[in-house]
Amino acid sequence: MNQQEIIDLLKLANQDTIFSFIAEHAIQDGQFYEKIKKIIMADDDKDEVGDDKDEVGDEEDGDGSGESRDLKNYQKMAEECFDYDDHYGHRRGYGYDFRDAADQAADELDNMLNDAEYEVNKRRYADAAGMAMSVAEVIPRNYENVDDSDGELGAIFNRAMELLSDIIQNDAVKMAIRRNIYDWCKQEANDSIYSSYGFDEIHTFYELCINQIGNADEVLDDLDKSIKEAKDNYYRSKAVIQKINFMQSRNLNAQDVIEAYLEMNEVRKIRFRQLTDERKFDEAIDLAKQGIAIAEQKGHPGTILDWKKAMYDAYLANGDTTNLLQMAEYMYLHSGYRFSKDEFYNAVKKHTPDDEWPATLERLLSSVEKERGFDAFTAGIMHDHQLWARLFAYCKKGNITEIINYESALKPHFEKDILACYRDHAEQRALITGEQAYHEVANTLKRMRTLAGGDDLVNSLLEKYRTTYKRRKNMMTALKNV
Repeated sequence: MNQQEIIDLLKLANQDTIFSFIAEHAIQDGQFYEKIKKIIMADDDKDEVGDDKDEVGDEEDGDGSGESRDLKNYQKMAEECFDYDDHYGHRRGYGYDFRDAADQAADELDNMLNDAEYEVNKRRYADAAGMAMSVAEVIPRNYENVDDSDGELGAIFNRAMELLSDIIQNDAVKMAIRRNIYDWCKQEANDSIYSSYGFDEIHTFYELCINQIGNADEVLDDLDKSIKEAKDNYYRSKAVIQKINFMQSRNLNAQDVIEAYLEMNEVRKIRFRQLTDERKFDEAIDLAKQGIAIAEQKGHPGTILDWKKAMYDAYLANGDTTNLLQMAEYMYLHSGYRFSKDEFYNAVKKHTPDDEWPATLERLLSSVEKERGFDAFTAGIMHDHQLWARLFAYCKKGNITEIINYESALKPHFEKDILACYRDHAEQRALITGEQAYHEVANTLKRMRTLAGGDDLVNSLLEKYRTTYKRRKNMMTALKNV
């Protein structure tokens, strides 16, 4: 048996199995423990990001130069991407185009990441990580001084996160470097500036980090500290969820944590899913009702709607038709754009007895007509039930487009009324100067010609417009082909 055969064998085992085996023998054999400790601590001394002792010149980590630049240099390089414009010679944001500043900073930071990827290919992971971390942390701290409407800096930030993700998941990278990335992310993830400017990917990366770094006790201590020191409920809740996710990923019992923080909405959702998976629907519904009561006290209508939807799903899974009907009707009337209304409408229609459907339909339609403007889904229901007068009146609550969309269905019943609507629309748009308005007038007049009595009315309007608006050359051009 040679060393390569042993290495090949170890590759067949998963990481947890190897860790358990080493830990067991280290406990039994003090000399073996000291050897392991010496190897690991030696790596820790050499591999810190920015440490001049980093072994970038060995066969695995470098080209023989033995050099590694300091992390502070990378941070300075990244910061300078925002500081000065070489052509104008002054700070960006003062007499300088904000969008140009964002584009130029993005280009320079992108070049830094290109260099970082080069370092990865050369197995100089410490330098690569230092560059990526510097790029990631500098963007949110300078974001308000530039105009990133094109999303260039956001893309650069995500690219830095992806590179760090690759490094921390790479088994060839020594533990000291991976731990430095973990320590950096742990600190940065607690900074509200990332959430303030929409760089929440830092939190996803932090979860990856805590799952990659193997010491569960240390990770849990860090998460407990984050929970204790969280500056507000948002960050406290996020840290609690991270703790629960981490414990579940390591097959640790997280139930006490869930119960301890049940007042948090996201934690309550976890418990609700547990109960429904266990088919304990009565307990799940009670939990949802408590969540609604808390949301009402806090004035969070979106959370109330989320819990109503959760109750709907529970009733559906339990086959509780009576409560399902009530909740489906509520959700249809109140879900707005948060949920698709067709699911709730179809549930009401499916489970309502045939003899009760006309009254139910009337209740649904009349409630919508009173409380909302035009809603395409409701118009579709009227069309399906051939409620032509109601549909025409409802379309008029919208704009001319709604009448055009349903013209073929309404035409047999309201042709003269539709023609009058088109005439009124053409007259209104004719008062407006502008290319778009002129084309709308022309298109409306063309549509009027397809209706009974439309030709005479269109000819009359054309004569009027050519007299009243004869100085509007663009309008006259638009009307030539009517």
